[in-house]
Amino acid sequence: MENIFIVRQFESGWDVEEIAEDMYLQEEYCIEALQIPDEKIYGTEMIGKHLLEVVLTDIQEEELSEGWYVNLTRISA
Repeated sequence: MENIFIVRQFESGWDVEEIAEDMYLQEEYCIEALQIPDEKIYGTEMIGKHLLEVVLTDIQEEELSEGWYVNLTRISA
């Protein structure tokens, strides 16, 4: 099952315009700033210049209460 999130809020210290232009930096942002496990990231894509679409895969029910997932849900609501 895939889960799709739209990140609207970015951590300070990250250059959103630079993230928008670099797919690898988008994934690095997800791993470093959002603490999403690398193996859960199926893909990322910028929508415009200020929204980051994050597609996760293979999410298990017990992961729904983990901090990184709860935070991702909060910032993409």
